[in-house]
This record gives sequence, structure tokens and C-alpha cells, in this order.
Amino acid sequence: MRTAWKLWLGALLVAGVGGAASLPAAGAVESKPTCQSNDDYLVIHRESALGPGSDILIRRKAPGADIACVYRKAPGDQEIKGAQDADYVLGLAGRFLVMDRGTGPSRKLVLWDIPANKAALALDYDDSVPVKVEPTVITFSEITGPATAKTCARWKDVTKDGLTAVLAVNTRITVPALTRSHTGATRCIAQQ
Repeated sequence: MRTAWKLWLGALLVAGVGGAASLPAAGAVESKPTCQSNDDYLVIHRESALGPGSDILIRRKAPGADIACVYRKAPGDQEIKGAQDADYVLGLAGRFLVMDRGTGPSRKLVLWDIPANKAALALDYDDSVPVKVEPTVITFSEITGPATAKTCARWKDVTKDGLTAVLAVNTRITVPALTRSHTGATRCIAQQ
């Protein structure tokens, strides 16, 4: 999924060192699209040729229509380009597209409200814990804030290595209401 990011970074490094290479032209490297769908929407996504992230098309499905998994924008499609926010598709839950956003160790879990064509939620999360996307429930490990010596038994060990200690908790979001609940104990994790 992040192969295009590595290609882009490699091209950037070569361009900076040798000056001869340039970033890939739009559409120069097109990866095979992947599709996800539910009763209402088809999401077609592929690695972006312009940098990190995915190019994403969201298409409303007509009842009984069979839509091919081909990345070609049609009238009425929503398009999310990965070069702006480095978004990666994780799943589809009702009217929400669930995405991982970012290129560094601090990640965001984004719930994109398809009918509104905007992000409904963007939450910090621990991407080392798998995100589970079901039709009406999304479960993940939410980062709730910084840890302190009082809230993290490992705080001294984490911070002496130059890392940041943060608090995380298993979180469950139900859709379409976006009701959020925490399950289990809060734990302390290290981040860069």
C-alpha cells in the first residue's frame, strides 16, 4: 500500500542528490485498483503516483448495478487524492469511509462522511493495533493524550530514549451515530 510513497521518497532523494531525477508525472505509475463496497457505495482506491497515500474514488451504487473495479472518474464521483493528506483506505462502514491518514509515526483514523463529502472525525490512533471495520462498528486503539510519570509506569524508560509516552485505549465507534465508547484499561505506549 505504501510502495508509491517509497518510490516518491526515492525519487525525491535522487533529485536532491543527483539533480537528474524528478517526481513521477501524474498517472506515470498506476497501480492496480482495489475496491470495497456496501449496498450504497463503491470505493475504488489505488496507490498514488504523486506521493504517499492513495487516490480514492467514491461512487454511489444504483440498485442492482454491477460496477467494475476500474479507477476512472465518472460524473458524480467523489475523488480524494492521496498527495494532499496521505490517506489509505481501511474499510467502509455504512456511509463512512474509514481511512488511515499520515506519513509519520503519529497517525490519524479518519471517518469520511460520504454524503457530506468531508471528514466527520479525525482521531489519533495507535496503528500498531489493527483497526476492525464492520458495517456498523469500528474498533481501534485511540490515543487519548500525553502520559505523565503518574499515568505511565514506563514513562521514565520511554522518555530517556527520546520517545514520547502517550495514553491509548481500545475504542469502539458505532455508526451512523458516531457514538464512541472506550473498552478496557488505558495503557501507556511509546511514540516517536
